[in-house]
Amino acid sequence: SLGLGAGGLQLRLRQPCCIADEWLVQLRPGLGGWSIVLPPRAGPIGNWPAAWLAGLGAPWNSLQPGGTLRLASPGLTIATAAGRWRLDGRADLELADMSSRLTTVERLGTYRVQIEGREGQPATLVLTTVDGALLLGGTGQWTDAHFRFRGEARAAPGFEGALDNLLNLLGRRQGALALLSIG
Repeated sequence: SLGLGAGGLQLRLRQPCCIADEWLVQLRPGLGGWSIVLPPRAGPIGNWPAAWLAGLGAPWNSLQPGGTLRLASPGLTIATAAGRWRLDGRADLELADMSSRLTTVERLGTYRVQIEGREGQPATLVLTTVDGALLLGGTGQWTDAHFRFRGEARAAPGFEGALDNLLNLLGRRQGALALLSIG
């Protein structure tokens, strides 16, 4: 449901399958821009099937991901003004029990993506592996309207042969590593 609230519009989202309780998103107009505010919330916001990522196109539609996406945030504001993005707060995305039809490995692993920004500082993204056969890691940064990410992917010991083709698709190979690069 959409309604007026303090300082702008309030979007209240409910999705019985996936959103815990109710998710409040505030849309606030400002001088020359706007902001989206996710108020602080204890616990997860929701859980969604990772297969939904295929709808975003490449590379997700090729990977055909399985697993669950879990989103949590202790509070986050995303603002834009004069073509520049600013992020204040944090969002945590867990990619749990991920899989892909491109490999014979049943479960690739669980991964954590943390996005964080502080007033006046570039926003950062950190990708880490919680556990699994496919080991992912990397960091990224938003500066104004540009995003840059550098990371790597490799197979855990014993999974090298089973993950070789997947690693070839993920990034430029440098020996056992696949180098991940965006921007």
